Amino acid sequence: MVENYDVVVVGAGPAGSVAALKAAEGGANTLLLERYHLPRYKLCGGGVANWVIRRFDIPKEVLQRRYEVLSFFTPPRYDRHDLDLGTTSYFGVYRDEFDYYLTTMAVKKGVKLRERMKVTGVIKDKGQIQGVITSKGEKILSSLVIACDGASSRIAKLSGMWGDWGHCSEKKWYDQMSYCVGIEVQLGKEIIDKRFENSYMIFTGKDIAPLGYAWLFPKRENVSVGLGSMAKTLERKPMEYMNHFLKHNKVVSSLLEGGKLIMSKGAWLPAWKPIGSVYKPSFGAGLLIAGDASGMVSSITGEGIYYAVRGGIEAGVTAVEAVNEGDFSANFLSKYQDRWQASIGTVLDFQDHIFKETVGKILNIEDEKEREEQYERGFIQAFRMLIDFIQEYAKKKQN
Repeated sequence: MVENYDVVVVGAGPAGSVAALKAAEGGANTLLLERYHLPRYKLCGGGVANWVIRRFDIPKEVLQRRYEVLSFFTPPRYDRHDLDLGTTSYFGVYRDEFDYYLTTMAVKKGVKLRERMKVTGVIKDKGQIQGVITSKGEKILSSLVIACDGASSRIAKLSGMWGDWGHCSEKKWYDQMSYCVGIEVQLGKEIIDKRFENSYMIFTGKDIAPLGYAWLFPKRENVSVGLGSMAKTLERKPMEYMNHFLKHNKVVSSLLEGGKLIMSKGAWLPAWKPIGSVYKPSFGAGLLIAGDASGMVSSITGEGIYYAVRGGIEAGVTAVEAVNEGDFSANFLSKYQDRWQASIGTVLDFQDHIFKETVGKILNIEDEKEREEQYERGFIQAFRMLIDFIQEYAKKKQN
């Protein structure tokens, strides 16, 4: 028997769970498909904006730590530079707990969840997406598919969106991606409180990440350590960069002294995009795309949770309207892009501008020595400008 739904959401990350939740709240018969069994570990620093915590009333047990200071360490001496986050403070979470909480919220609203479901195909008729096909050969029909299946989105690729975005070939796709590796280091609460207090940390340097950075996000008992760089700039295997970082950076080795490695993982992440801050169009006939799948990621920090959540909200709201109107045309669904552009597009576009005016210009310096020296200062400048912008943006929203 072929199943039939109003809305099928692929991917139970923040974008997918929130999109499904909003669709179900509006009365749409909604199915959420997740490739893995939940809860599942996800490589991520785990910094979540205060707005998301308040908006979804995330419980205290999910919040591992509050960050009020961003600490920079740059070569060659790796002295510490602190930036006060002010009203833009973040909370540290583990994505398995955070994502699962959002998913359970969606299920409580009536969303049907199916785990261990890998989507391998789309059902398309006369240019309109009308459902998905699973690896088991099951056909699931729907009036609307919302793709929230990550940076390497199979739905976006199979739907022909990669061609529209200009990275249909594997080489072009890699050129617009970062690759990240992460580990979890067990230290214990007492040591973490003493060494990190209320800060999370970023490290730059060509030997750490040629075009990116490394991070330390302390949690209650463990420290999430990771690094990421534009994939095309990596000259060695990502884990080799990580091992060098842990072994040769004296600040890091001191902070993590006595720790126990308990997990390691790698993942793709959308990076700076020469075609714009978010892939457009983010919609098609019978299709909406949100989160990492549509490039909703900061070109400076790599942060994606906040933007995924906002994109998921707009996708779910638009889905309800489409179901109520019985209109799943690209023209009708274009209002989704108008919505996320109004809610997060300005912020993402400005970050893209900051990147181009700071790091982007520095990367065009011909002298290699000068370029490397300027890069570190430009990176900090980009972060500082971003924090100032977000604080002003938040004030305007509150007034």
